[in-house]
Amino acid sequence: MAFNKIDLDNIKSKILISEELDKKTKVIKKGKDFWCCCPFHNEKTPSCKINDEQGSYYCFGCGAKGDIFTIYQELYNYTFLDAVKELANRVGIKIDFESTSNYKENDKYLKILEITTKWFEENLNVENNLCITYLHNRNLSNETIRAFRLGYSYNKDTSLYEHLKNLSYTDEEILKSNVAKLDKNKNIKDFFYKRLIFPITNINGKVVGFGGRVLDESNPKYINSPESNYFKKRSMLYNLNLAKNSAREKKNLLICEGYMDVISLYQNNIKSVVAPLGTSFTQEQLELSWKYTNKPTIMFDGDDAGVRASYKAAIMSLPFLIPNKSLQFIRLPKNNDPDSFLEKNKLANLVKILKAPITLLSYIFEISSDGITLGDADQKISYDQYLDDLVETIKDKKIKYFYKSELKSLFFKKLKNSNRNDMKNFIPKQVSSLQKKQIYSFIASAINHSKLRKQIIECIIQNIELEEMESKILETLKNNTLISNDNSTIFNLFTEEIRQFLKSKILHSSIYKLFPYSSQKYEAEAALGEIQESLKNLNTRLSNLKKINKSLNTFEKNSTSLNWDELQKISIELEETYKDS
Repeated sequence: MAFNKIDLDNIKSKILISEELDKKTKVIKKGKDFWCCCPFHNEKTPSCKINDEQGSYYCFGCGAKGDIFTIYQELYNYTFLDAVKELANRVGIKIDFESTSNYKENDKYLKILEITTKWFEENLNVENNLCITYLHNRNLSNETIRAFRLGYSYNKDTSLYEHLKNLSYTDEEILKSNVAKLDKNKNIKDFFYKRLIFPITNINGKVVGFGGRVLDESNPKYINSPESNYFKKRSMLYNLNLAKNSAREKKNLLICEGYMDVISLYQNNIKSVVAPLGTSFTQEQLELSWKYTNKPTIMFDGDDAGVRASYKAAIMSLPFLIPNKSLQFIRLPKNNDPDSFLEKNKLANLVKILKAPITLLSYIFEISSDGITLGDADQKISYDQYLDDLVETIKDKKIKYFYKSELKSLFFKKLKNSNRNDMKNFIPKQVSSLQKKQIYSFIASAINHSKLRKQIIECIIQNIELEEMESKILETLKNNTLISNDNSTIFNLFTEEIRQFLKSKILHSSIYKLFPYSSQKYEAEAALGEIQESLKNLNTRLSNLKKINKSLNTFEKNSTSLNWDELQKISIELEETYKDS
């Protein structure tokens, strides 16, 4: 609903925030400002600053902020519409609600949802002992069941519909409230039946939808109410209405996967816990979480699907990061969810895990580098590029700079650890393998630079001794100098054995990384010059081994002493040398 800003400002101007908050907590004046103990979390020293002139407040302790409308929503569980209506009447400002929204219509559907919730609650105890047994077997107390208003839908798929019809609601009203639907034969059937029911409330505690779980092995295991203009799954978090005050007080919001996780943790006195609504964690949910804490914590299930979902959430968050707003993560043991973990372990064990969250940056590196074989040069380069691509999604320049620096540092440490033994065993016998790489680069140049192919081939043949296969390749190319630079055409000149040799050795990406001139992208005249210079003394390039070893020793002591390009080059050369020797 869109209100005239002038009307809203008029309402705010007629009410002093200091007087309003003084009804809930003691307000004191310090100079020109008013202060009070924050009404949204427990504290002994006033940290909530009130600005009557602007009609706003801000708590330096928990981050709570807003205006008079926020106070009514947060403290008295009003919707924004109700808050505006109440305050407008209070200060004598007339607002035409009927002409600006479908407020009354939405209110009618919310009443149907409330009636439906009570009907589900009654059914849980009256009609289905199996369902209540299931909840007790999940260690839920009757108090917890009532607090979350859990219920049950009848086995008969028209029971709720008949109940609402008896209360004089029309078919259209019942269908638009999303508690019933049309089947393929255009008959009205209950949306939920034979399911355990989890009412979903908005921030003000009003039921806006439901989640339903089967108690057998049928699928789908969970379903949610269809979306409406008052139920947007992407913009809501399950249990936020009960968790918000605790989240502000504890300065954390724990985000789990499912309803039962939330309920189980809540029963175990972990109150600041919520869950997405059957969707991936979204930007809207992230920004909603930030209203209550600067670093919400994601603790999804410990199975592969849960790890993938949490990593997806981590990557999703990067473009939206701003200073002092981030995410952190908890990794549960393999194949454990919060509920099952509590069944197997003491609460103290979970609390211990919760006290040691993983930062967003560390979590991204931990998950993304898991399984990466840093013994492969191509994989190193590919992974480094992947990290760069991730960092580029960050919009905030300072955060981008910090993340790039830290990710490189983590990468260097892992690289260092993976190569430590190889570095110690590095010996001159590996020179020969690098020499072979040099020869391969000459042949690759002959293949890729068609304009100067003949000159390149003659230069190579005249200056170095080649093995039989290498000579055969060059002679074939020499006799076909007019052939285009297309590699598929060139490959047709050779046997399958030679074609595989070309692909795996001569034209491997590692050759281009070590000797860029051999690439198609390199200018042909410059490539010929590089070859001529190298052929004068094939060992010229390898004379740097002592320098490399010296650099490696320095790297062992201090990985930051060399820049990234230097370290990358060293890593590539060493890796390719090890591989071939």
